[in-house]
Amino acid sequence: MNISSQITFLYFNDYQAGCEFLESALELEPVYNPGWAKVFRSVGNSYIGAVKASEGSIDGQKKGGVLISLTVDDVMNYYNRFKTLKLSDLSEIKYFEDIGLRSFFFKGPEGYDFEIQEFLKPELKNLF
Repeated sequence: MNISSQITFLYFNDYQAGCEFLESALELEPVYNPGWAKVFRSVGNSYIGAVKASEGSIDGQKKGGVLISLTVDDVMNYYNRFKTLKLSDLSEIKYFEDIGLRSFFFKGPEGYDFEIQEFLKPELKNLF
């Protein structure tokens, strides 16, 4: 496979709230909007799309097992900013010693799970 980009689509019953969250809370750049879905660049050629649940290609009611992890260079800076947003289920910063990772978790609109993470080991920092 010669993959040129990657998009993860999240189906929202409240499409407007999903779009506002991706654009305002996560500060992602909107790059495409055909009306029933809005695609936001997370980094390079990777994207997160918000889809109107009633108009998408699949049954958006079946949720679960999805974690959107966004990698940053300074997890503490983002943690402090996200604390001011009063997000649902904001965790404390966790340290995963085996992989050299610091991260925190929270719920986005309609129960989607998000993680903001920072790799500390140089080999993983360079990879991701």
